[in-house]
Parts: sequence; structure tokens; C-alpha cells
Amino acid sequence: MSQPSAPSIPVRVYRDCAGEFATGVTVVIAEHDGEAQGMTLNAFTSISLEPLLVLVAVGRGSRTLTAVRSSGRFSISVLSRQQRDVAIDFATPGAPFPGRYTKRMADDFLVVAGASATHQCLVQALDPAGDHELVLGRVVGITHGGGEPLIFYRGRFGGVDPDAVVPPGHPIALYEGAGW
Repeated sequence: MSQPSAPSIPVRVYRDCAGEFATGVTVVIAEHDGEAQGMTLNAFTSISLEPLLVLVAVGRGSRTLTAVRSSGRFSISVLSRQQRDVAIDFATPGAPFPGRYTKRMADDFLVVAGASATHQCLVQALDPAGDHELVLGRVVGITHGGGEPLIFYRGRFGGVDPDAVVPPGHPIALYEGAGW
């Protein structure tokens, strides 16, 4: 079956449109042959509770993707509201690895110190997707210090001011299991 041709949408116009979706900010770190690589990204989601799986989209041609592929493992650090500079330093293409922000965990994963949460993962699958690679990771360790997350919206960093709380037992609550 043939696909209808898609209209040509300018990249800048699409980026502005996608920027209407507020996201958290993470740093993905992988090490191979004693060399750490990392990058800021907001393409992260929890996929499954049984087994514990997460998904990140890592740019093709990045040093981080090369390290993820070679090592078969990576960490995801969910940045806190105060870690704007961390996000910027890990987002600078071609810059040296900003190791001053990291710490080594007991399980030997490198993570961002002071992050709201971390996920230590083993690569479950890699799947090409346009100019990115989808990396499915099996979560083998976590930390969860909590705190206000760093948010990215319309090309800017910010925080969250909660204006409503989901009532206990409401189906949208994340603790309810299967959902809809």
C-alpha cells in the first residue's frame, strides 16, 4: 500500500510546534574503554513496569550513541530545577565531557551528582528512527532523591508550579496500574 506524500514542513516550524510539549530534562551517560560520553536530552520515557524498561532517543553520529552501543549500558539522570548549567554543558556539541558534575555509583555507573533521579540501564534493543536511534534500556538500578525537576518548554528552562493535584484513586494517577 502506498503512503500519501507528506507536506514539506520546515524544520524550524516543526521545532516550534514540538516545543509546545513541556518535557523534563535528562542527561544520558555511557562509558567505553575508560572514556565517558554524555548528552542532554528530553526524549525519555518509562515504557514498562514488568520488566522495568525505559526508552531514550539518542542522536545518530553522537559520541554518546557510540559509547552506548559499544558498552551495552548507560545511565539516565533526571535533572533537578537547579541543574540548568549541567543541562547546557552536556548539550554543547564537541565540548569535553563535563565530569565535574558526575559521580560514580556503587554499581559502577556514572551519573549526574544531585540529580532528582537516576536510572542505570543495560541496552535491551537499538532501533533506528530517522536521525536518532531509539535505545530501549532494562533498568537495573535507580536512585530517587526527588525535588523539583528541570523543565524544557518553548526553548527555555524552567520549573513546575503545581496548580492541581490528581485526587487519590483517580484513573490518571500513575500508581493505578494498567490505566485506561
